[in-house]
Amino acid sequence: MTITFFWIIAGELVFLCLTGFLFIFCITSLAEKEYRAFRRSGLIFIFLIAVNVLVYLSGEPVRTVVFAGMFFVFMIGILLFFLSPKPKSSISIRSEIKKIDQRDIIFARFELEKGTEKYNNYYKRFPERKAGDDKIRKRPDILTPDHIRKDPYLFNLAAAEFDFLEQQLTLVDGDKATKKTPVTAEDFTKYVKKVLKYLGAVDSGVCLLDQKYIYSHVGRGPEEYGSRIVNQHKYAVVFVIEKDFGMISCAPEAPVVVETAKCYLEIAHIGIVCAGLIRRLGYNARAHIAGSNYQAMVTPMAWKAGLGELGRVGILVHPRLGPRIRLGLITTDIPLVPTGPRVWGIQDFCERCRKCALNCPGRAIPENGKAVENGVEKWVIEREKCYYYWRKVGTDCSTCILTCPFSKPDNFFHGIIRWMALSSRWIQPLLVKGDDFFYGKHPIRKKSPL
Repeated sequence: MTITFFWIIAGELVFLCLTGFLFIFCITSLAEKEYRAFRRSGLIFIFLIAVNVLVYLSGEPVRTVVFAGMFFVFMIGILLFFLSPKPKSSISIRSEIKKIDQRDIIFARFELEKGTEKYNNYYKRFPERKAGDDKIRKRPDILTPDHIRKDPYLFNLAAAEFDFLEQQLTLVDGDKATKKTPVTAEDFTKYVKKVLKYLGAVDSGVCLLDQKYIYSHVGRGPEEYGSRIVNQHKYAVVFVIEKDFGMISCAPEAPVVVETAKCYLEIAHIGIVCAGLIRRLGYNARAHIAGSNYQAMVTPMAWKAGLGELGRVGILVHPRLGPRIRLGLITTDIPLVPTGPRVWGIQDFCERCRKCALNCPGRAIPENGKAVENGVEKWVIEREKCYYYWRKVGTDCSTCILTCPFSKPDNFFHGIIRWMALSSRWIQPLLVKGDDFFYGKHPIRKKSPL
């Protein structure tokens, strides 16, 4: 009787764990209006309850055998989870990284107007790019009348946000105070992270400003086109803004470009205020904001600051928010304590998960292995294909962001799943299959919150 009672208690604890987890899943899915996940998790929940009742009511030895079997299978699963190798793939630098000329990035190229001196000079230097770029130019640009008329409220809201953003470009830099306020690196690093959080950032980090990631020449913004970029600041402060999941769930429709513009405004607000604080303390500081006055590449410095890893999707994947983020940057010479890049396990997960590539409407994300680009081994995005689709739909698409399993809301349930994904190589394929089963292989576009 004692042994039988032990196995009943052990089996009931397993059922309690499983049904409790599924109950949380059901409630979370319903709250998120993920009705497919709600139905499927709910059916499994009811099935487990029914099995539990039937087993409990069964006579001996069926009850003891089933409960004991459940307990052993559960414990073996737990044991395998903790014995599994931790994901450990990191970004690999294969050769020397060369500075990027900002005039070569796709957004700078498409600010060139046909027939102008800048246009003619650029394609004289790079004739191989002209035919492909001109083909893309045949599509109407984002936030032009051809797209705005499809949804005048939302597209004009995005345009108004970008208009306001342009007015902030003169505020990114300025004179510092003549008298320096003494600071210690440790104290100010902690303080600046508190300030960033208070102003609205969800995460932040510090790294040494690597000159390899400073653009060589100006390609966009208010500075003189083609002028050499010089930034001798010692440190980079990188911070993270969360994109609203409800807006991203409408991808690739108008709400995503509204949300992108809103995030850029938040980044400008935080970066300008924080850089101003540093200058008032007597140190140089510059905010880098969209519009565009970026002097540096933000994604590699966010990686160096330990905020995430470069994913298959081609942008930084944050361990809590996935690619559903925007990054802000402040460069400065105030004393700070830099952190280093971390191996989160995201590279391993992206190796197994191809949802962003399979769902990319522009077929711009590679489904297979990595390649080396400018010395870095990574999944190389076909940027022209991506941007062509942007101009086709009139937004920055964001379908890849929506489909990434790491992009799901940052709550208790999804936090557990992300922790499991980053803790065990063996469980990652199961989680990819589970995401397909509960949420579908293709995202279901939701109604706009606005």
